[in-house]
Amino acid sequence: MTSQNKKILALDLGGSKMLSAFVEVTVDGKGERATKLSAISKRPLSKDSGKEGVWNAILSAVDESFAKSEEKWDAIDGIGVTIPGVADPVRGFWKYAPFSGISNFPIGDELQLKYGRPVYADNDVNACAWGEKVFGVCQNVDNYVWITISNGIGGGLVLNGRIFPGKFAGAAEIGHFNVVEDGELCGCGNRGCLEATAAGPAIARAYRKLVEKTFSNDADPELRREWINYLVKNNNGSLSEAALLRDALDASSGATAATIADEARQGNPLATKVFRDTGKYVGRAASWATNLLNLEKVIIGGGVAGAFDVFYPSLWETFQKCLFKQANQTVTVEKTGLGYEAGLLGAAALAFDNPYGHA
Repeated sequence: MTSQNKKILALDLGGSKMLSAFVEVTVDGKGERATKLSAISKRPLSKDSGKEGVWNAILSAVDESFAKSEEKWDAIDGIGVTIPGVADPVRGFWKYAPFSGISNFPIGDELQLKYGRPVYADNDVNACAWGEKVFGVCQNVDNYVWITISNGIGGGLVLNGRIFPGKFAGAAEIGHFNVVEDGELCGCGNRGCLEATAAGPAIARAYRKLVEKTFSNDADPELRREWINYLVKNNNGSLSEAALLRDALDASSGATAATIADEARQGNPLATKVFRDTGKYVGRAASWATNLLNLEKVIIGGGVAGAFDVFYPSLWETFQKCLFKQANQTVTVEKTGLGYEAGLLGAAALAFDNPYGHA
């Protein structure tokens, strides 16, 4: 096998931001792949950006990436794009995004017309799932689900070595598995969805509620005592118990999944409980997907994957309890191998080895 190189312009579109970068892919004589990201440029987006705002952000970010790198268009082999929402990957068409309301946007055609390079676009989670196959920990795996846990929860499914989008491009919507009967209201209109109980905002909400409950007279006395001991220990006794509780209650209003994970690592019993519950919910959903599809791996990505070490123990415990083990003896649950830039690498994977076999 001869070595080869490809350079791809990767565009990762999200709800709050978009990224542009070059991804250089090198394949050596043994078929080993290596990726190098460069000239990453970022632009803010909002639910009110609309098509024009997104398009202008793309143009500006791409210009900056070229300015940073001094690359030339004749060195770019293709363009990969992740789309937040429902996509038609064959046409490179952005069909609908619930967050922004953008619909019927022929982004693939527009980019190809503008830049004169082949464009490959797909739903962002499908792209990340494919990126795991092309560049990550699933290069020798043909059946797995990629679960992103961030502001929402989504899934990308690879079966028999190819993305499985489903009849209406809605396969692997694991975020809308019902894991708590009559639980929190989800954006989809149902209650108890995984997204409403284990996504980043749900983790923050659960923590605030637990702090408020533990602050009240309805608190679990043992948990309350553990929490007070934690607060006292971390403040060296310089504040009174009442002051510590008030400060902790105030701080909980600005807590995020990342800060709560840090608290859990430091021994905060409330943060530990919230992430233990999060792991249970994700483990339950992952077991259902595995029992249905007989998967080889479950991959966890997204921003909350940064807390994988905190919630994995309870995830794995619940996963094992719910799994039909006789048919799934070797399945594993792993953190993504693509890292923080999974979206950019997923976009690059679409252009490097397109799963739909089109240009």
